[in-house]
Amino acid sequence: MIRVAVLDDKAGEIERIRQLAVRFSAQAPRPFGIEAFSDPFDLLEYVEKNGGFDLYLLDIIMPHLTGIQVAEQLRKRGERCQIVFLTTSREYGVEAFGVQAAGYLVKPVSEKDFSELCGRVFAELNRSDRPPVFIKTAGGGRKVEPGEIVMVESFNHEREILLADGRKIRTPFTLTRIAEMLKDCPEFYSPHRAYLVNLDFVTGVQDGEILLPGGRIPVARKTMQKFRDYYMAYTFGK
Repeated sequence: MIRVAVLDDKAGEIERIRQLAVRFSAQAPRPFGIEAFSDPFDLLEYVEKNGGFDLYLLDIIMPHLTGIQVAEQLRKRGERCQIVFLTTSREYGVEAFGVQAAGYLVKPVSEKDFSELCGRVFAELNRSDRPPVFIKTAGGGRKVEPGEIVMVESFNHEREILLADGRKIRTPFTLTRIAEMLKDCPEFYSPHRAYLVNLDFVTGVQDGEILLPGGRIPVARKTMQKFRDYYMAYTFGK
Protein backbone atom coordinates (compact mmCIF):
# COMPACT_ATOMS: atom_id res chain seq x y z
CA MET A 1 0.00 0.00 0.00
CA ILE A 2 1.19 3.52 -0.85
CA ARG A 3 1.38 5.76 2.22
CA VAL A 4 0.29 9.38 1.71
CA ALA A 5 0.71 12.31 4.11
CA VAL A 6 -1.30 15.53 3.78
CA LEU A 7 -0.09 18.65 5.58
CA ASP A 8 -2.25 21.78 5.71
CA ASP A 9 -3.02 24.12 8.59
CA LYS A 10 -6.62 24.52 7.41
CA ALA A 11 -9.05 21.72 8.21
CA GLY A 12 -11.23 22.56 5.22
CA GLU A 13 -8.32 22.08 2.82
CA ILE A 14 -7.48 18.71 4.37
CA GLU A 15 -11.07 17.58 3.99
CA ARG A 16 -11.05 18.70 0.34
CA ILE A 17 -7.96 16.59 -0.34
CA ARG A 18 -9.55 13.61 1.44
CA GLN A 19 -12.63 13.87 -0.79
CA LEU A 20 -10.51 14.08 -3.94
CA ALA A 21 -8.46 11.11 -2.77
CA VAL A 22 -11.56 9.00 -2.21
CA ARG A 23 -12.72 9.69 -5.77
CA PHE A 24 -9.24 9.10 -7.16
CA SER A 25 -8.99 5.73 -5.34
CA ALA A 26 -11.39 4.18 -7.89
CA GLN A 27 -8.79 4.64 -10.65
CA ALA A 28 -5.57 4.47 -8.62
CA PRO A 29 -3.17 1.75 -9.82
CA ARG A 30 -2.44 0.73 -6.22
CA PRO A 31 -4.33 1.05 -2.92
CA PHE A 32 -3.23 3.85 -0.63
CA GLY A 33 -3.83 5.21 2.85
CA ILE A 34 -3.80 8.84 4.04
CA GLU A 35 -2.56 10.42 7.26
CA ALA A 36 -3.44 14.09 7.79
CA PHE A 37 -1.45 16.68 9.74
CA SER A 38 -2.23 20.32 10.51
CA ASP A 39 1.15 21.14 12.09
CA PRO A 40 4.49 20.69 10.29
CA PHE A 41 6.30 19.76 13.49
CA ASP A 42 3.77 17.00 14.16
CA LEU A 43 4.44 15.57 10.71
CA LEU A 44 8.23 15.67 11.13
CA GLU A 45 7.97 14.10 14.58
CA TYR A 46 5.74 11.33 13.20
CA VAL A 47 8.20 10.61 10.40
CA GLU A 48 11.10 10.52 12.87
CA LYS A 49 9.32 7.97 15.07
CA ASN A 50 7.45 5.89 12.51
CA GLY A 51 9.30 6.27 9.22
CA GLY A 52 8.44 8.25 6.12
CA PHE A 53 5.62 8.26 3.60
CA ASP A 54 5.71 7.47 -0.10
CA LEU A 55 3.93 10.71 -1.08
CA TYR A 56 3.67 14.04 0.73
CA LEU A 57 1.07 16.68 -0.16
CA LEU A 58 2.43 19.81 1.53
CA ASP A 59 0.79 23.19 1.90
CA ILE A 60 3.42 25.86 1.26
CA ILE A 61 2.17 28.82 3.34
CA MET A 62 1.92 27.84 7.01
CA PRO A 63 2.92 29.41 10.34
CA HIS A 64 6.35 28.53 11.76
CA LEU A 65 7.53 26.31 8.87
CA THR A 66 6.67 26.50 5.18
CA GLY A 67 5.95 23.38 3.16
CA ILE A 68 9.23 23.93 1.30
CA GLN A 69 11.15 23.95 4.59
CA VAL A 70 9.42 20.72 5.57
CA ALA A 71 10.42 19.22 2.22
CA GLU A 72 14.02 20.28 2.84
CA GLN A 73 13.97 18.46 6.18
CA LEU A 74 12.60 15.33 4.52
CA ARG A 75 15.33 15.42 1.89
CA LYS A 76 18.00 15.87 4.57
CA ARG A 77 16.73 12.64 6.11
CA GLY A 78 17.40 10.95 2.79
CA GLU A 79 13.72 10.42 2.00
CA ARG A 80 13.33 9.08 -1.57
CA CYS A 81 9.67 10.12 -1.55
CA GLN A 82 7.43 12.01 -3.95
CA ILE A 83 6.51 15.56 -2.91
CA VAL A 84 3.62 17.63 -4.23
CA PHE A 85 3.02 21.19 -3.04
CA LEU A 86 -0.38 22.73 -2.38
CA THR A 87 -0.25 26.44 -3.13
CA THR A 88 -2.29 29.49 -4.01
CA SER A 89 0.39 30.67 -6.46
CA ARG A 90 2.65 29.15 -9.12
CA GLU A 91 5.51 31.44 -8.09
CA TYR A 92 7.11 28.71 -6.00
CA GLY A 93 8.27 26.62 -8.98
CA VAL A 94 11.91 27.58 -8.44
CA GLU A 95 11.84 26.53 -4.78
CA ALA A 96 10.14 23.26 -5.74
CA PHE A 97 13.01 22.68 -8.18
CA GLY A 98 15.45 22.65 -5.26
CA VAL A 99 13.73 19.87 -3.29
CA GLN A 100 13.01 17.63 -6.28
CA ALA A 101 9.23 18.09 -6.11
CA ALA A 102 6.98 16.06 -8.38
CA GLY A 103 4.80 19.10 -8.97
CA TYR A 104 2.27 21.40 -7.37
CA LEU A 105 -1.50 21.80 -7.15
CA VAL A 106 -3.02 25.27 -7.15
CA LYS A 107 -5.82 25.88 -4.64
CA PRO A 108 -8.70 25.43 -4.85
CA VAL A 109 -7.52 22.05 -6.14
CA SER A 110 -9.66 20.71 -8.97
CA GLU A 111 -10.51 17.04 -9.29
CA LYS A 112 -8.99 16.95 -12.78
CA ASP A 113 -5.65 18.41 -11.65
CA PHE A 114 -5.54 16.17 -8.59
CA SER A 115 -6.24 12.99 -10.56
CA GLU A 116 -3.77 13.81 -13.34
CA LEU A 117 -0.88 14.66 -11.03
CA CYS A 118 -1.50 11.82 -8.58
CA GLY A 119 -1.82 9.39 -11.49
CA ARG A 120 1.62 10.45 -12.70
CA VAL A 121 3.10 10.30 -9.20
CA PHE A 122 1.67 6.84 -8.52
CA ALA A 123 3.14 5.65 -11.82
CA GLU A 124 6.50 7.02 -10.65
CA LEU A 125 6.18 5.14 -7.36
CA ASN A 126 5.41 1.97 -9.29
CA ARG A 127 8.74 2.33 -11.07
CA SER A 128 10.40 0.91 -7.96
CA ASP A 129 9.29 -2.45 -9.38
CA ARG A 130 11.45 -1.98 -12.48
CA PRO A 131 14.16 -4.57 -13.00
CA PRO A 132 17.74 -3.57 -12.15
CA VAL A 133 20.35 -3.12 -14.86
CA PHE A 134 23.49 -5.28 -14.94
CA ILE A 135 26.70 -3.26 -15.03
CA LYS A 136 29.99 -4.90 -16.00
CA THR A 137 32.93 -4.05 -13.73
CA ALA A 138 36.59 -4.99 -13.48
CA GLY A 139 35.72 -7.58 -10.85
CA GLY A 140 32.82 -9.08 -12.77
CA GLY A 141 29.56 -7.16 -12.54
CA ARG A 142 26.70 -6.04 -10.34
CA LYS A 143 23.03 -5.24 -10.49
CA VAL A 144 22.03 -1.61 -10.01
CA GLU A 145 18.55 -0.20 -9.47
CA PRO A 146 17.90 2.73 -11.86
CA GLY A 147 16.76 4.86 -8.92
CA GLU A 148 20.17 4.41 -7.27
CA ILE A 149 22.03 6.12 -10.11
CA VAL A 150 22.73 9.84 -9.65
CA MET A 151 24.81 10.29 -12.80
CA VAL A 152 27.19 8.57 -15.20
CA GLU A 153 30.41 10.28 -16.26
CA SER A 154 32.58 9.21 -19.20
CA PHE A 155 36.31 9.88 -19.06
CA ASN A 156 39.55 8.17 -20.14
CA HIS A 157 37.73 5.42 -22.01
CA GLU A 158 35.88 4.41 -18.85
CA ARG A 159 32.55 5.26 -17.32
CA GLU A 160 32.04 6.10 -13.64
CA ILE A 161 28.57 5.66 -12.12
CA LEU A 162 27.82 7.70 -9.01
CA LEU A 163 25.24 6.07 -6.73
CA ALA A 164 22.90 7.77 -4.26
CA ASP A 165 24.84 6.44 -1.27
CA GLY A 166 28.06 8.03 -2.57
CA ARG A 167 29.65 4.85 -3.93
CA LYS A 168 31.13 4.83 -7.42
CA ILE A 169 31.21 2.03 -9.97
CA ARG A 170 33.62 1.97 -12.89
CA THR A 171 32.59 0.11 -16.01
CA PRO A 172 33.90 -0.43 -19.55
CA PHE A 173 30.33 -0.10 -20.86
CA THR A 174 30.00 2.89 -23.16
CA LEU A 175 27.75 5.80 -22.24
CA THR A 176 25.62 4.95 -25.27
CA ARG A 177 25.14 1.39 -24.02
CA ILE A 178 24.21 2.55 -20.53
CA ALA A 179 21.74 5.07 -21.98
CA GLU A 180 20.20 2.29 -24.05
CA MET A 181 19.79 0.15 -20.92
CA LEU A 182 17.97 3.05 -19.27
CA LYS A 183 15.93 4.16 -22.28
CA ASP A 184 12.62 3.35 -20.56
CA CYS A 185 13.49 5.58 -17.60
CA PRO A 186 12.46 9.17 -18.50
CA GLU A 187 14.37 10.60 -15.54
CA PHE A 188 17.68 10.06 -17.35
CA TYR A 189 18.90 12.84 -19.59
CA SER A 190 22.22 13.52 -21.32
CA PRO A 191 23.02 17.27 -21.12
CA HIS A 192 26.54 16.67 -22.43
CA ARG A 193 28.17 13.94 -24.49
CA ALA A 194 30.20 12.88 -21.43
CA TYR A 195 27.34 12.69 -18.92
CA LEU A 196 24.05 10.97 -18.20
CA VAL A 197 22.03 12.54 -15.37
CA ASN A 198 19.19 11.31 -13.19
CA LEU A 199 16.87 14.33 -13.00
CA ASP A 200 15.42 13.13 -9.70
CA PHE A 201 18.71 14.17 -8.06
CA VAL A 202 19.09 17.59 -9.68
CA THR A 203 19.06 20.31 -7.01
CA GLY A 204 19.41 23.33 -9.27
CA VAL A 205 21.22 25.11 -12.09
CA GLN A 206 23.87 27.75 -11.44
CA ASP A 207 26.42 29.54 -13.64
CA GLY A 208 25.97 27.14 -16.54
CA GLU A 209 26.21 24.02 -14.38
CA ILE A 210 23.72 21.38 -13.26
CA LEU A 211 23.97 20.85 -9.50
CA LEU A 212 23.84 17.31 -8.14
CA PRO A 213 24.76 15.70 -4.82
CA GLY A 214 28.47 15.05 -5.12
CA GLY A 215 29.11 16.92 -8.32
CA ARG A 216 28.45 19.63 -10.89
CA ILE A 217 27.99 19.12 -14.62
CA PRO A 218 28.92 21.88 -17.09
CA VAL A 219 26.37 22.55 -19.80
CA ALA A 220 26.98 24.61 -22.91
CA ARG A 221 24.88 27.75 -23.14
CA LYS A 222 23.33 26.62 -26.42
CA THR A 223 22.04 23.39 -24.83
CA MET A 224 21.05 24.78 -21.41
CA GLN A 225 17.59 25.90 -22.52
CA LYS A 226 16.89 22.47 -23.99
CA PHE A 227 17.85 20.93 -20.66
CA ARG A 228 15.65 23.36 -18.73
CA ASP A 229 12.68 22.60 -20.99
CA TYR A 230 13.12 18.84 -20.59
CA TYR A 231 13.58 19.14 -16.82
CA MET A 232 10.48 21.28 -16.33
CA ALA A 233 8.40 19.01 -18.58
CA TYR A 234 9.61 15.98 -16.64
CA THR A 235 9.11 17.57 -13.23
CA PHE A 236 5.75 19.26 -13.73
CA GLY A 237 4.32 17.17 -16.55
CA LYS A 238 3.86 20.13 -18.88
